Amino acid sequence: MGLGEMLGVKNIKIETKTPMTLEEFFDKIKDVTFEAGVPSYVKHGFNTVICFPKIDRENQIWITGDKGKFIVMRSTVIAGLGETIKNQIASDVLDAVTDGCSTIFSQLGSPKKTCMALCDKVADTIKSLDL
Repeated sequence: MGLGEMLGVKNIKIETKTPMTLEEFFDKIKDVTFEAGVPSYVKHGFNTVICFPKIDRENQIWITGDKGKFIVMRSTVIAGLGETIKNQIASDVLDAVTDGCSTIFSQLGSPKKTCMALCDKVADTIKSLDL
């Protein structure tokens, strides 16, 4: 495990045989069974991402990319503007009550490890599809 993974960075590159957009990629994987749950195609700010159900308020698996080059990654931001605002308010309240400990445990503890392991499983499942 490298320094990046110890700090919670997880990026797994996936390249398809033919170039496709993120939406076309989503159409190919949306009915596949993933251990991380059912993927969604979500608008997030100016971008769109494929995301899986959140693990907690600071851990979610995203897929980003275009033109046949995609990245499965751990995100500490929950996709969707409404979710981001709700989670920020919850984080601020919990951090105030716990003096910042709740965010540290969420980003460095068991949920982070679970999210990173699921990133690997999602990537392996997609690679097995041989797109």
